[in-house]
Amino acid sequence: MFTLIFCAGAPNPNLSYLNQHYDLLIGVDAGAQTLQQHGHIPDWAIGDFDSAPPPKVSRVLRLPPEKNDTDLEAALLHILPKYPIDKIEKVIILGALGGGRLDHLLANFYVAHQPRFRAYLEKFYFVETHNSLRFFGAGQHVITRELDKKYLSFIGLTPLRALSLHQVKYPLNQQDYHQAIALISNEFLSDSMNFSLQSGILAVIQSADAFT
Repeated sequence: MFTLIFCAGAPNPNLSYLNQHYDLLIGVDAGAQTLQQHGHIPDWAIGDFDSAPPPKVSRVLRLPPEKNDTDLEAALLHILPKYPIDKIEKVIILGALGGGRLDHLLANFYVAHQPRFRAYLEKFYFVETHNSLRFFGAGQHVITRELDKKYLSFIGLTPLRALSLHQVKYPLNQQDYHQAIALISNEFLSDSMNFSLQSGILAVIQSADAFT
């Protein structure tokens, strides 16, 4: 099974995840330069590089500045089809949640709404120092607590049918929501919890206050 790590261009990405095993490292736009500055040579550098030049790596894909996709979307579209989808275990995305531009943050968040990425939805794992983000569709799911994060939030990106939350401080049982909903600041009661929904797209965020 393959683990692919993308590093986007937000400042100060959490590069500690590069200490674990991965099979491919992709620097996206300024993220490629960040990786090199911290001693990690990406296998690919992909972007329009309007904010920073690409590092000297073996494979560079320079994108036009004017395009319909973000640099991260273009990188995902270029890399993901190179691997059989059933062989991809995780797609870890660093540097996509902590930038200064709200439009970049929302564009990355709304990757979950795009049909072209639907098959990879539950493989995406966005992570920063104080926040992690995953997406889930219909079914039964188990998630493990990240020990450095206190809070657990469930953000409905669509209407949700029969959402149940178990082994958390504020449980739910077969709750329907007819519009997008933000159920924030829940907490684990043990090292893992499980949840289920019959339909919809759910973002699950683990977070910690930045000053703790």
